[in-house]
Amino acid sequence: MKRVILIALTMFAFIGTSNAQDTMDGSSVEKSGVDVYVAAGLSMSNTYDTTFAYASYPSIELGIMKNNWSLGLVAGRGNNVYSVKDDISNYWWEVKTALSFPVGKFSGYGLLGIGNYMSTKRMFIEYGAGFSYMPTDHIGIFSQVSNWDGTWYITPGLSYTF
Repeated sequence: MKRVILIALTMFAFIGTSNAQDTMDGSSVEKSGVDVYVAAGLSMSNTYDTTFAYASYPSIELGIMKNNWSLGLVAGRGNNVYSVKDDISNYWWEVKTALSFPVGKFSGYGLLGIGNYMSTKRMFIEYGAGFSYMPTDHIGIFSQVSNWDGTWYITPGLSYTF
């Protein structure tokens, strides 16, 4: 339990570092308001000697963004094998935070999350980095590499900001 509290405090410490957003010329501006977003991704790993369906999982995230900080609630399925009986043990949830920084036309970000498999009391952590690009004011494309419960994944995805 102490580990969970420590990770949660670290995640929320990112709030204090997100007071300003850098502009292209290096100055910073205050951005007011909170944006709501939804994102969907497909995480893929090359672990085990198995099929793509067993080594990948879909997820959906709903969250808020302010300046260069985001906090989201993620839910997903443990694999893409739908031919067997489906039950709650195939699903998980996670609270995830990210801190972003501008890199030219892109944004880089670091992420940290903590979650739980719905059928157990076992907690897991996720950490990693990625980049995103927003071709419009509302639609984004992202790719990230993260260690999720001890396994490395690459996750491409799409996001929509309201």
